[in-house]
Amino acid sequence: MLVILIILAIGVAFYFLKLNYQYWKKRGIPGPKPNFLVGNMGRSFILKASPGEIFAEAYHKYNESEIVGMYRATTPVLVVRDPDLVKEVTIKSFDHFSENDYEVDKRHDPIFARNPFVLKGEEWRTVRAQLTPGFTSGKMKWLYPYLEKISENLVKFIETQINTNCEVKEICRRFTLNNVATCAFGLEGKCLEEENSEFRQLAKDFFTPPSSFFLMTVSPTLSKALAAGFIKKTIVSKFVDMVTQTLKYREENNIVRNDYLHVVSQLKKNSNNYKFTDIDVTAHAAGFFGEGYETSSILMSFVLFEIAQNPHVQNKLREEINKAFEENGTLPYEVLQSLPYLDGVVNETLRIHPPMFSLQKICTKNFTYTSKNGNQVTIEAGTPIILPVYGLHHDPKYYPDPETFKPERFMGENREKLTKYTFLPFGEGPRICLGKRFGVLQIKVGLAYIIRNFELSVNGRTILPIRYDPINIMTAPVGGLWIDFRKIEI
Repeated sequence: MLVILIILAIGVAFYFLKLNYQYWKKRGIPGPKPNFLVGNMGRSFILKASPGEIFAEAYHKYNESEIVGMYRATTPVLVVRDPDLVKEVTIKSFDHFSENDYEVDKRHDPIFARNPFVLKGEEWRTVRAQLTPGFTSGKMKWLYPYLEKISENLVKFIETQINTNCEVKEICRRFTLNNVATCAFGLEGKCLEEENSEFRQLAKDFFTPPSSFFLMTVSPTLSKALAAGFIKKTIVSKFVDMVTQTLKYREENNIVRNDYLHVVSQLKKNSNNYKFTDIDVTAHAAGFFGEGYETSSILMSFVLFEIAQNPHVQNKLREEINKAFEENGTLPYEVLQSLPYLDGVVNETLRIHPPMFSLQKICTKNFTYTSKNGNQVTIEAGTPIILPVYGLHHDPKYYPDPETFKPERFMGENREKLTKYTFLPFGEGPRICLGKRFGVLQIKVGLAYIIRNFELSVNGRTILPIRYDPINIMTAPVGGLWIDFRKIEI
């Protein structure tokens, strides 16, 4: 009898799963055929491709469709190809798609679960409004002298590495980590000066393996059920202690430092309806830590790689930067922000190597729109929405010759001609990345000092063409990016 019941249960489960895989077909939405249990994510589960790469492939395959129906394991997800619909999701009908599709339990990861990236509903709106003042242009200008000083130290550090093989992501990590230590916490990270500085060790211990975030991407529900987190539990108490001790020292010594930690500490003092705890203060400081350190270091290493691989770009950029230094003696904040070719180089790198392959949203209430062929399409509440950033960025329809590095795409009239909502390195609309301004600023100033002082070329240890780590949701290169530096006498 038991055997019969088991067989019957398996049969029923199989029937409903098979029925589930008819979801998009019944609605007339095209997409690749799913496989049992894994849906369209089979190559992700065997670590042959990241989910974002699979979504990008579908984006290019179904190039006549506005949307593509796919399955993330057993969950139907909708890939949005049309820029107008991207605008609808991120801005015009934001109230229908206001949440990111990630599930993190505060009991298991009290730090990352408070990050605006994963917060939902009214809590997200409140925290977002509270944190925004920490990233104004005025705040960036105030932090700029610190970034300049650390960039000078970066040049000195690279000088000591010239006769060694340089993996630039590690160099960029040291640089961005020093920036975060200073600009967020008012501390001397000494990450460029000391091999085993305390702040470097904290960073190494900070994140869980990429597999945790990979699981959040492939199956948010399963990751929550398995209590997956992004930040190691062992580091939470260390981080809380560092933040509280720093704030205690400042209060006892009447020190006011206009950095990010001061901004979030004031939120606790001034909070009324929203209870702001020590964990909240720590969580938002940690958010700055994670995003300003890891995401920026990946992007900066790709900028250096593209410059090293394209000597004509490198020479033109060096001319622009040298001219700025010669005309001003230094490189003032306003001058750095006005350099068009530098801006083009950073944006073109963001296009080719966006920090994340795709962005995951969720439909929070039923949404109906009219497709370009006149059909009414309803997206049901609870449907995950995929914005295929990598696919959009590499679509020849919007970016001719998409694999060629052309900073001029983002300069002058060319920039005005770009199709809107096809460039999404930091997202778009109310959910756009809060830290993008700081991230881009630190990359620009570090890059300016490097290009002024060194000539770059790609080392043979770099695996070409670039392949991305399938277990990392970010565009992390397999084997690293290796660059040779030659000192330029100024």
